[in-house]
Amino acid sequence: MDSKWLEDFLCLSQYGSFSRAARARHVTQPALSRRIRTLEETLGAPLFDRTTTPVTLTCFGVRFEPYARRVLETLSQARYELGTLSPASENTIVMVSLHTLSINVLPDIIGFLRQSESGLRFNVNSSVQGVDNHFEALLNRQIDLLITYDSLQARPEPEVAQQLQNIVWRYERFIPVISSRLINGIERQNAPIPWLSYSDYTIVRRIVGPAEEKLQSRLIKVFESGLSESVREMVLRHIGMAWLPASTVAEQLASGELVQYSPDERALTCEVPITVWCNRGENRSVLQRCWEKLAQPRLP
Repeated sequence: MDSKWLEDFLCLSQYGSFSRAARARHVTQPALSRRIRTLEETLGAPLFDRTTTPVTLTCFGVRFEPYARRVLETLSQARYELGTLSPASENTIVMVSLHTLSINVLPDIIGFLRQSESGLRFNVNSSVQGVDNHFEALLNRQIDLLITYDSLQARPEPEVAQQLQNIVWRYERFIPVISSRLINGIERQNAPIPWLSYSDYTIVRRIVGPAEEKLQSRLIKVFESGLSESVREMVLRHIGMAWLPASTVAEQLASGELVQYSPDERALTCEVPITVWCNRGENRSVLQRCWEKLAQPRLP
């Protein structure tokens, strides 16, 4: 039995609404419904009366609720006690980063922290997938730091945000870039633009979406990927145009290998903060020192 099912159960019991509980749990409503149904099938009893508004507990659900709370409390206490017994954990920082940020931003942050904490070890946890699970992992102390873009679609619910703290590491600019080999024909003929797109489920697609819409009538999708490295490589191979982080193509722009499409049109540039998140209740001294260093003003 997955402990997340118990958390879903208690959340739905609290809100009495599948839609509100799904928002609080950072999952879709169908996903929450499936997990509740799986829990009921595992226990062999209906836990909720779905014919009422709000949704209410059945007699089985009422009987099960204290057990669910005790199980989660026991798991939480076990995590805490096991964490304090681990001698290596004091000098290890567990981090999660969006794949796009893991190439240049994550190494920058690690290098910055090692300036004053040379004995630190870092573990980049790749098992936490999906923005809806990132903040839950912070609350459960599965990870210490989360590095992500601060977009409206990638923020925690207010109840969760109150238990976390964040700082802006720096800002990233996404700009439309294309190889110099392709740009002349496109500009001269006002021709359709071969477009290298991010997959719909990615945070980056949500960030650059408003800018893409301004050129929608001219964009012809020729490639799609969830990985910014793949999109960048296709730009370098003269396949089409894409919105890329300016920091990842600075060298190619300076050499003229790539050019920014319509560089004077600011509407096609998207700027977004890169944010570092941490559990507000974290009391490990090494993590507190790291957080104080991250929060220090830095030269641009």
